[in-house]
Amino acid sequence: MLWEQIKSSNPKAFDVLYNRLWESMYMKAYAIIEDKSLAKDIVQEVWINLWEKRHKTEIDNIEAYLFKALRYKAYNEYRNSKRKKVLKDDYIKSNKAHTISNNIDNVINFNATQKTIYYAIEKLPKKCKEVFKLSRYDGLKNNEIAEKLNLSKRTVETHISNALKVLKNNATLSLLFLLSIFKDL
Repeated sequence: MLWEQIKSSNPKAFDVLYNRLWESMYMKAYAIIEDKSLAKDIVQEVWINLWEKRHKTEIDNIEAYLFKALRYKAYNEYRNSKRKKVLKDDYIKSNKAHTISNNIDNVINFNATQKTIYYAIEKLPKKCKEVFKLSRYDGLKNNEIAEKLNLSKRTVETHISNALKVLKNNATLSLLFLLSIFKDL
């Protein structure tokens, strides 16, 4: 009888049925999903679906129909959320392994680069090396280095420029060497 009134687009009959079954439907959905917000959404979708299809649907037992539709939607959502969680967990695991591997590679590459730079600096002429270290390692300004070493500011700039050229050439040679090794792989 209530269903016939709903089929005839009677909103009051719909409200009566909704108020009678909403809480028990919500509890059932929550028992399956274990997420309050999602459980409410699923119940709402079932009710909206019922209202939209009221003219096309033949139902003998409206309560059984609603709970069956609810179980279907809830289990479907549960299955999809579990699948998403598995995929997400797999992604996180593989990404962590990839990140750890990349971090190790980066540390190794950084250490190798640092050694190359260190050896290149050590091969610089004595005064050039001293000026460069004061500039880059100690953070002194050119005029401070000039004053400390009793050199002209222009001489300090020349030493730094020469040191940078040597380091740049050394880095280029290292890169070319690495490229020649890996081109055969």
